[in-house]
Amino acid sequence: MLIRWATENDLPAWYALATEVSEIFQHPADMGAELRNKASGKGSASRYEMLTAVDYMSGKNIGFICFSRTDNCITWFAVSEKYRGKGAGNRLLKTALRQLDTIKNITVNTFTADNPQGTAARALYLKYGFTEERPFEHEGLPRVEMKRPATSEKRGKSFHYRYPSFIKAAQKENCPCTTEPEHEDKAHDILHNDTFWVRGEYPGQGRLFGKLCVIPIKHYFHFEDMPEADAIIFMNEVRRVGKALRKITGAVKINYEMHANTGTHLHIHLFPRYLDDDFPSAPIDYRVSEPAPYESYEEYLWFIEQMRKELR
Repeated sequence: MLIRWATENDLPAWYALATEVSEIFQHPADMGAELRNKASGKGSASRYEMLTAVDYMSGKNIGFICFSRTDNCITWFAVSEKYRGKGAGNRLLKTALRQLDTIKNITVNTFTADNPQGTAARALYLKYGFTEERPFEHEGLPRVEMKRPATSEKRGKSFHYRYPSFIKAAQKENCPCTTEPEHEDKAHDILHNDTFWVRGEYPGQGRLFGKLCVIPIKHYFHFEDMPEADAIIFMNEVRRVGKALRKITGAVKINYEMHANTGTHLHIHLFPRYLDDDFPSAPIDYRVSEPAPYESYEEYLWFIEQMRKELR
């Protein structure tokens, strides 16, 4: 199954699911009809606050989850009966929680512990750290607010955690690489012209001596959207930089990696691999950067200068 953002085209399926679960939710009327009349899903879809699970082969919507970044809470969550027990609920909740702020409390309103209809949902909330906090009544029915306490969890800048700002930066007019082309610290620049930007890192991801990036000046979000002529020129430059990098560093191999889940501007990471690096038979953990792999900052600047000379 695929977990993706719901769009307005998915709203009829959401209304149908809401009608299906009205009895389970003990809703006094047809919940799907009410949602349709309120057109309440359009805002959630446009704000990227509604996710759906979709069966790849049939294309059918399996379940939906809605949440509010403003209130930091889950607002609606259900999976179609015939698809329950297949992991859709787990994946929907896990994905929604990634988009919420974990350094604050996250809340959800659900069934009380003595209500058998809510057993599966409560078990899932408990699995993800929610605890029962406050009983209340909703339209005369007993409910409970469950709370996931704030944590000090450290997160990266991937779209998995900040999709709205990520997708905004994907537009050329909002991309930092195009809106802020000038930068004060040019010590890391190996090459910077009208076509390419080659930049070193200190201390360097993966603690690898010589780790750097090759970035096209022209903005592209997806590699497959780059015209063939531009792609050939870009990859030839990457190859040229890689050859120089292996010569200067003495690396056994170079890992060429195009991650694209954090930076919205297309770029390629070059990771030199050594006999004694920290990742034998394993991918590089880019989160590891300390201590620096250089004997001193002066040695890092020496590396930058050698690469500049080699690429002239």
